Amino acid sequence: MAQKHAAPWLHVGRQYNIIALIMEFNLSTDIESISWKELACLFELTPLGKRREPEILEVAFRNSQLRVFAFHGATLVGAGRALSDGVWRAAIYDVAVLPEYQGKGIGSKIIRHLINAAKVDVIMLYAVPGKSKYYERFGFRKMATAMAIMPNEEEARKRGLLE
Repeated sequence: MAQKHAAPWLHVGRQYNIIALIMEFNLSTDIESISWKELACLFELTPLGKRREPEILEVAFRNSQLRVFAFHGATLVGAGRALSDGVWRAAIYDVAVLPEYQGKGIGSKIIRHLINAAKVDVIMLYAVPGKSKYYERFGFRKMATAMAIMPNEEEARKRGLLE
């Protein structure tokens, strides 16, 4: 019978191979190489979930002063964008990472890139309901004064976007 040690996976008389997989990914701000259909699929598969037309996504990202894309090899696995006046205020939108790549630090790299690139005093964030705790680690706090006009208030309330 094998003897038990402090670490439960170590047993005398048995050999275990532990393989550590390191996820390598690259961030890019190059908007010209983006497949907008691939980005639309990414958004549909994430908690943002709402179908977005590739052509409209392209307009939104091209009109954003800050944008970043995460790739694992040639595969687009994450993205984020921000609007900024370049002096006082910026707002981060559409941070998304494919579900199978979440929890690997990709979203954190995207957020940190956008925060560092903004170079303004106040950065606001538009997040999916229930994700506030995740963003607190970067210094974001809920605002008492933020308000919004939405095209369908009833639907926005159901989704937890409006009080």
